[in-house]
Parts: sequence; structure tokens; C-alpha cells
Amino acid sequence: MSDPLQPILLVDDEPEIVTMFREVLKRDYCVYTATNGAEALDILREKTEIQAVIADHMMPKMTGVELLQAAYDIQPHTARVLVTASQEVEHLRDAINLARVHRFVSKPVRLAELRAVVSGALREASLESENTSLVDELQEKNRLLNRALSRVQNHERELEREVANRTKELQEANEKLRELALRDGLTGVYNHRFFQESLSSELARAARHQHSVGLLFIDVDYFKNFNDMAGHQAGDALLRQLGKMLSNAGDDPDYRYGGRCSDITARYGGEEFVIILPETNKENSIVRAERVRMMIEEYPFEMREVQPEKKVTASIGVSIYPDDALTKQALIKVADEALYIAKRNGRNQVQVAKPTGKSPEQASSTTPSS
Repeated sequence: MSDPLQPILLVDDEPEIVTMFREVLKRDYCVYTATNGAEALDILREKTEIQAVIADHMMPKMTGVELLQAAYDIQPHTARVLVTASQEVEHLRDAINLARVHRFVSKPVRLAELRAVVSGALREASLESENTSLVDELQEKNRLLNRALSRVQNHERELEREVANRTKELQEANEKLRELALRDGLTGVYNHRFFQESLSSELARAARHQHSVGLLFIDVDYFKNFNDMAGHQAGDALLRQLGKMLSNAGDDPDYRYGGRCSDITARYGGEEFVIILPETNKENSIVRAERVRMMIEEYPFEMREVQPEKKVTASIGVSIYPDDALTKQALIKVADEALYIAKRNGRNQVQVAKPTGKSPEQASSTTPSS
């Protein structure tokens, strides 16, 4: 079965011309005819399958250019052929710019040429339609791709934000874990391990820059008695409070001792605390040790009435690098020895480490507790 003929529309106000053109073209096309523009437009609206419109330019009421322009609005993919005897540039310009004519046929018309012109116009219109479809398809694909790309980019940004948030949370958690690993579980001050590492670092820095480092050894007097009389929970509460007081860097006015941010407070073990005083000489270390002793003696600890003098006190040993020792272990040893002397001499006092060849110096005139 042969393919159906392509439908085309012939428009001319001269019936003889219409008949002549129809006879030439009917072997290749299904030919519809009209004698004026209005009739042609009605056919175009009704016969949406029309593939080409061949219109004479000089027609009454509606010129061929006007008709083809209207035809383009109704069926933009239809081939448009203008038959004209005019050689005026204005007419040709309007035919191209307004009616978007694919081909011209000059009068007088050679019938063999007419068939070739119509065939060429149909091919051109078909290519235009295919190109338009391809452009529309590409634009739609681009639109879908852009939408997909936008979703992917948004998803990537969300993932980046999520990764950043998770990374931050992980870093904060790790920081907390590291901090907890360096803190004493009961009092919240630094632990023994951190004290040892910090003291090594401070002594190395002091050696490089040739400055002093003070070390305070602090021990709660009669702590066993406090635990026995007030109970271990009260003893833990006392140590927690003492840790808070010793690590105060001046932000709590209720405590007499306001240390510096560079000071390092740690729990050495049991009821013993240590404070590292970077860049602090002997005189200033003794002054600060005395302030710590007075702060503890004057603070109204709960259950303090169970202690021998109805108050909580502490003994403190002080050593200075490089005056008293040149190594970490030696500095700790002489501070501990000074603390022992403070205990032996009656407690609630500050004692300074024994320099080589000298006896300990009592740094406070406070009368020891009995």
C-alpha cells in the first residue's frame, strides 16, 4: 500500500491559475484550493494536516504575504510558497521577515519549476520542524539535567554541611574526651598525669628563657579525721570545693586566692593538691602560697566543726626552679619535704624548700594548730 499524498493548499483569486496549478501538483500531493485569504485560513484551521501553502501575492482584501503570515501563526510548521510578479524589495523583505516564506515562484510560472519549488519548500519546512523538535528536546533535556544537577548540588551542599557539623561535633566530643582524660574525676581539676606532663613542659620552657617556676604542694590538715567524723561523702564534697577554689582564676570574688590563667592546678593524690606557677620567683610564690592557706582557713566549709579547731586548714610546701632544684623529680621531692616540715611543725603554715646546705625557712608567722 502506497503512502498517502501530502496535503497542500493552493490559494489564488484566479480560478484558471488554481486549476492549472492543481493539475500539475495533484499527482504528488493531495491538493486543497481556495480563491481568497479568508477561505484559505478557514481550511487551515479545519485541516490541521496541511503541509504547504502556495499563495499568490496580489489578491484582493488579503495579500499573499498577509495570508502566509497568518498561516504561520496557525500552523508554524507548514511550508510557505509565495507566487509573485513583484520585484520590489519591500515586498520580498516582508515575505521573508513577516511571512517567513520558504520559496518564491516568479510569474510567469513555469510549471516544472513549480513542482521543484514546492518540493524544496516542503523539505526545508520539514528540516525546520525537525530542528525545532530537536531544539525543544534538547532544551527539555537541559532543563531536566539542570534540575537534576541542582538537586545533586543541593544534596552535596547538605552532605557538606552535615559532614561539617558531624566533624565539628566529633572534634568537640574528642576535645571533651581529651579534657576528661586530663581531669580528676572527683574534683574537676587536672589529674596527676597532666601535672607531670605540664611540669616537664614548664621546666623546659623556663630553662630556655631563663626564668623561675614556683611549685606549691598543698595538703588538707587532719583530712582522715574529717572523713571519719563527717563521712566520706562530706570528705568528697570538701575536696570538690577545694578544687574549685584552687583553680579559680579571679572570676569568683568569693575566693581570696585568684590565680592566673597560666597557673596549673592539679590533684596530686588523696587530699593533696599541687599548683604550678609559671614565671614566678620565690618571693611571689611564697606570697601566693600564703594567700591559698588563708583562703582555706577562712572558708566556711560544711561540717568544718568536726576539725580540731572547728575549721579546715592546709599545710603548704613551696619549691622554686632553679633555686631549689634543677630537675622535675628533685623539685617535687623538695616541695614534698617542705610540706612534711609544715606538718611536723604544727600544720596550717607555709614552708619553703631547703636550698642546698641550708635549713628550711618558715614563710609564715602564723601560729600552727595544735
